Amino acid sequence: MAKLHFKKWAKLAVIVAVFATLLLLPQPVQYHTAFGQGYGYGEGSPPSAGGGITDVTTSRGLFTETTTLKSADDKLVLLFPEGTFAQTRLGAPLTSISITQVPTPPEPPQNMGFIGLCYDLKPDGATFDPPIELSFIYNPKWIPSGLGPQNLRIGYYNQSTQQWVMLYYEDIELTPGANTISIKISHFTEYSVMVYTAPAKFTVSNLAISPAEVEIAAQAAISAVVANTGDVSGTTKVTLEINGVAVSSKDIKLAGHKSETVSFTTVQGQPGSYKVDINGVAGTLTVKPATLKPVVITSTVPSITVPGVTYPAPTAPTPPAVPAPVSAPTPWLAIIISLVVTAIVAIVLVWNYGFRRE
Repeated sequence: MAKLHFKKWAKLAVIVAVFATLLLLPQPVQYHTAFGQGYGYGEGSPPSAGGGITDVTTSRGLFTETTTLKSADDKLVLLFPEGTFAQTRLGAPLTSISITQVPTPPEPPQNMGFIGLCYDLKPDGATFDPPIELSFIYNPKWIPSGLGPQNLRIGYYNQSTQQWVMLYYEDIELTPGANTISIKISHFTEYSVMVYTAPAKFTVSNLAISPAEVEIAAQAAISAVVANTGDVSGTTKVTLEINGVAVSSKDIKLAGHKSETVSFTTVQGQPGSYKVDINGVAGTLTVKPATLKPVVITSTVPSITVPGVTYPAPTAPTPPAVPAPVSAPTPWLAIIISLVVTAIVAIVLVWNYGFRRE
């Protein structure tokens, strides 16, 4: 019998332990989302969303859970972290919230335009501590041609001044991959996403001449920084002038709030001081006469050392030996011929004078 009671008490202990464990486990964060009744205005009132928040807040207006609220078209999301105090303008605990799309918002600031995301968050003047996160989901096709997500801004409408107040760009968080733009806000009023539409405007600065002093026929590089301070991309002509004469130009295309360094080169054939100008930003280039360096010629002919020679003392020349006289041979043939000729001449004379007289 005691053994049976022991088993009952053991089962009861196990059940109690299980319940205690479940109670001690950390509770998951729950997100409460308020959905509207569809998209499109028709002839009735603009779609709205929201509702009571007393199930997630204390009697003092403190959020006990991290909570999200969405607009009827799901294009606006409010995130209330756990521990956020929500109060009305008069300091009473906030009990309800409404999100209503504004079909015709007040006129936007200069050089800005709406892309269709404007909502009125009520009650007006409600405050939040710490600030809550406001996120818009946009369609990239809504952004005008030539612009991009970087041109998007968030502003709120100041009911007292009847003007839009643009929030700092540095406080905006852009997520182009998810097409969202977010910011922290601490009060309720009308909020909208706008796009800067200021036309392209170009400035030229930081003229640089390198080197600033060159010799004749030497090359000098001339550059300047061209920036588009507008929001829309555009093209401008950048022209290099030397002594008031345009010598070169380039067409530069820049997106909004972008800059680029543009470079030129020049070579001058006369010494002097030249005024260099790129779209109104001027500097000076100095050209010096060419420096002639002396030319040193190194001889390639090797030096010759004449060896010392000892010459013998001169001596009187020895006359050549005179050969002994040799008797000339008797010209017998000449003698015989002479005798024969003489005889013939004598015979002719005797014949001619002796026998012709008879």
